[in-house]
Amino acid sequence: MTALSFRMPWRFLRASVGRWSLTVIALACGVGLVCAIELVSGAVFQAFTEIVDTMAGRSALQVTGGEAGLFPEEIAAAVGAVPGVELAVPVVSAAAFTTDGSGEQLTVHGVDITNDAAVRVYEPASAAGPELEDPLVFLSQPDSVLLTREFAARRQIGVGDHIELDTPSGRRRFTVRGLLAPEGVARVQGGTLVVMDIAAAEAAFTRPGLVNRVDVVVRRDADLERVADALRAVVPGGLAVETPAQRKVDLHKVMQSTRTLLRAVALLGLLAAFLIAFSRLTTAFEARTTELAVLRAVGVRARRVWWELAKESLLVGAAGVALGIPLGIGTGRLLLPLIATATALSAKLVSTEATLTIRLPSLALAAGLGLLAVVLAAALPARRAAGVAVAEALRQRGIEQAGGRGGVPWALRALILIATVGAIALHAANGSVPWGLAASALAVIAAALAARPLLLVLERPLGLVLRLAGPSGRLAQATLLHNPRRSALAIAALGVGLGTVLWLSVIARSFEQSVIDVMPGVLRADLAASSAHIGAGYVEAPVDEALVSDLLRVPGVAAVVGEQAIDWRYAGGPIAINAFDPAYFTNPAFGHWPLIGPQHPELWEGVARGATVIVSENFARNLHARVGDRIDLDTPGGPLTVRIAGVTPDFLSPRGTIEMSRDLYVRYWDDRHVVRALVKVEAGMDPEQVRSAIGAALGRRYGLKVWSLGVLVDWFATQVRRAFRAVHILAGLILVVVLVGVGDGLAAGVVERTRELGMLRAIGASRRQLGGAVVLEALGLGALGLALAGITGLGLGVLWVRSTFPALLGWTVTLSVPVAALAGVALASFAVCLAAAYLPARRAARLDPAVALRSE
Repeated sequence: MTALSFRMPWRFLRASVGRWSLTVIALACGVGLVCAIELVSGAVFQAFTEIVDTMAGRSALQVTGGEAGLFPEEIAAAVGAVPGVELAVPVVSAAAFTTDGSGEQLTVHGVDITNDAAVRVYEPASAAGPELEDPLVFLSQPDSVLLTREFAARRQIGVGDHIELDTPSGRRRFTVRGLLAPEGVARVQGGTLVVMDIAAAEAAFTRPGLVNRVDVVVRRDADLERVADALRAVVPGGLAVETPAQRKVDLHKVMQSTRTLLRAVALLGLLAAFLIAFSRLTTAFEARTTELAVLRAVGVRARRVWWELAKESLLVGAAGVALGIPLGIGTGRLLLPLIATATALSAKLVSTEATLTIRLPSLALAAGLGLLAVVLAAALPARRAAGVAVAEALRQRGIEQAGGRGGVPWALRALILIATVGAIALHAANGSVPWGLAASALAVIAAALAARPLLLVLERPLGLVLRLAGPSGRLAQATLLHNPRRSALAIAALGVGLGTVLWLSVIARSFEQSVIDVMPGVLRADLAASSAHIGAGYVEAPVDEALVSDLLRVPGVAAVVGEQAIDWRYAGGPIAINAFDPAYFTNPAFGHWPLIGPQHPELWEGVARGATVIVSENFARNLHARVGDRIDLDTPGGPLTVRIAGVTPDFLSPRGTIEMSRDLYVRYWDDRHVVRALVKVEAGMDPEQVRSAIGAALGRRYGLKVWSLGVLVDWFATQVRRAFRAVHILAGLILVVVLVGVGDGLAAGVVERTRELGMLRAIGASRRQLGGAVVLEALGLGALGLALAGITGLGLGVLWVRSTFPALLGWTVTLSVPVAALAGVALASFAVCLAAAYLPARRAARLDPAVALRSE
């Protein structure tokens, strides 16, 4: 037998395959979690970056006015005159929606159709170009559009047919003048593309002469960075010059926080699987201590014995990986739409359909971590078993081996505790994300190591409770204390697994409750009218500001305020601009913002006339801003300098939000759209009647939804729940790991005590008493595991809500303990333990005394 041969380890495993099955399942779940998260994260990132690449076509640079900033089309001519620029293409990029009830979003791409070179920027070199029924008719009729063949076939639309779309200026009817082959830009979002001539697109989506993007094709012999620098010197300061590659880097930064959170959950699941594997390997190796000691006595070196045990562990790990990879792929397909939705919501991106691609690096990472977990789990038990002498093995037969020498285990616990406290203190002091993640990891390790001290501390009260159940309770107590290591490992698996579920529940509930508490202070009105369609993430599509004046003419409406919300860049990162009509700051009917800390003496008047602004609480924290500080913004209309007059809570952007007058916003961004209109009804009027009147008068024209503010806040809370929906599936997998772990530990205990249980049956113990002892042992483990889970989950929840979550994602949230989740975790704890105890209890109750007494 060679050192690399797996024949002997395979024989041992094959003889007891049933005993290893639960461990393999636990490892498979842990590997599957890691595999699913890695595959899904890559697929979601690829789906969003494909849109960036496809819409950019051959352009290497883009000049943009941000999300909603408009600028004169003539800037394209100045860009085209820069040395090194081959072609500068002015573009109107917007969104429109079908009106058939599906609300399907289409990307509008407005370019100069008469410029063949401009059109071919977005097509492959071999493309034949669009099929136009009559180019002259297309250009002469402002309702002309091109659709993709894929979309037209799906909707059964042909050339010459009409299509009705909701646009920012209202519902419009367009005529299909041609179809696009599924090449180049026509592949975007499954073919949901509308191509228009730039003049028609400006009339429908911006204003004549205004565009929101210039795509720049750079000459092949030109240096890209030099051309970009030259463009920045030519265009107004508020316009950004960026590459599609830089946009992908920015997108990766936005998505990285969500990816980090999901990876943390997956690794915690793998940690629970590690604890289960450690427990099973310890039990299995200790059961063979005598055989191994005999091998040592006949001359086999301890190192060789350790290696043979390690090879057994590798086979167990390989089996877990073999099951875990397919499980991860299947789980990934289930999680993909949920995580894609969560990413779109958190980053305010247009939803897209992602395709799960099997990537070898992701599979290799999951497999490697799974095998590493097994190797680490086997290292210490194998060393203990390989180092036991024959005499000691015979003397300690049936007794759990000592866990360590002297005070080494306790010194390790103290060291981890000190490191945890230190990491938490450093994280709280500097808000560093790495320190926060390190503190969380150390806290989980400390919780796992605290299982055995918890068992010792609660030994007496737990014994008093179990003794109330009679002989079965005393037997359960003896079993728990006879094998403290195995009991502690089961408690640790429960504490880590259920603690993770509770931790995620605390984060989700705190975020949801914070949104519910904050939004009524930001949006103060009786009704909110907005597009029925979602533009990006959770933000409604913009509509023309004419909606505000039209609403004022509806009977029963007393006052209306328009709101526009966009993403912008400030101080090297993304923020949000939230602009309201001046009346929102001065009209007492709308109330005032809830403010935090000091404020400017003439706060409301200053904000209304555009001299000052209000910033969100997370803006002040993330950018170290205070009341009175100056903010310098680069806008499409030139530099804008304002001062901070107050601080308020808001959730529009994770990095921070600037609340300003919409008059000031329109002056510098030249954007006359609103994302929402806030309506106050006349005194004595029923808001429901006014809501119905608005829907009847303007609903179809603008494609509106009109909600009360209570319904709107509930809708925002629903979006938070949608963003956290994937977490429930991950929590379910972790519960499976915990179930398997507890069941494995109980089953191992019954098998190990077969002879002892047979003796009890022989002296008169009933089947019911033996089965009841196993069930009570499981409930005892559940109670201790629940206590550890409560400490772990709530501790991590407080740490993340107060420090790590704001540092990682940017939002400031208020701690909210989910009482329902606490009750659910408690029920899950005992339900898992009872389910895990069923088969072991049944086996113990059915033992034949004669057979059990012959067992070795």
